[in-house]
Amino acid sequence: MVPHARVIEKQLVGTLSEDNRHRLERVLRLREGDSFVITDGCGHETTAILGRSGSYSADSWLTPDREPLVDVTLFAAISKGERLEWLIEKAVEMGVRRIVPLIAERCIVKSPGESKVDRWRKIAATAMLQCGGCILPEVSDPLKLSLLAPPPADTLPILLHEESLSVSLHSLPQNSSQTAIWLASGPEGGFADNEVDFFINSGWQPVWLGKRLFKTDTAPTIALASLLIRSWGA
Repeated sequence: MVPHARVIEKQLVGTLSEDNRHRLERVLRLREGDSFVITDGCGHETTAILGRSGSYSADSWLTPDREPLVDVTLFAAISKGERLEWLIEKAVEMGVRRIVPLIAERCIVKSPGESKVDRWRKIAATAMLQCGGCILPEVSDPLKLSLLAPPPADTLPILLHEESLSVSLHSLPQNSSQTAIWLASGPEGGFADNEVDFFINSGWQPVWLGKRLFKTDTAPTIALASLLIRSWGA
């Protein structure tokens, strides 16, 4: 089996999508009879055999134990350049289930186009395949912060904040009834004061990462690593 020969296909038997066929046959040079891995993006994967004219077949789905136990949604303020792309890639590698690009007051990019959002979704899919994940994370359409709904009762909502008056990530109290995590990170310059008030009034817990100031893509990466490492069960 060729390393990294993994694609997303929903059926056990069928014909590869045009993109998947190009990747397997043209890029990775697989031929009829070669094996590769398919995942349905919903938690399952299996080994498939390449047939003629882009067809493939597999016997049954398997459920590998490579997903974190906690359901994490990342609300990331849209940043300039490639910072958000890098953050999406690393967040998916760590097992984040959903990514919501936030439009905040201090965001330099206020209205990313459809092509940009499509690119974020492709980055998420590629990162899932490369790291061995089997759940395709949802990358939502950009959302104005003011339209963000309150977190559900079973969710631990964490707001990354630069002030030392906030609770540190390591001293965050655990609640057994909270089975999911929402994590919000700000843009360059952080969230505006009125936005911080909006989060706190909606039940979010401000959390301090420490005395150093981190960039907009570094801070959530540190927080995600700290939160998710506990849930791998290794």
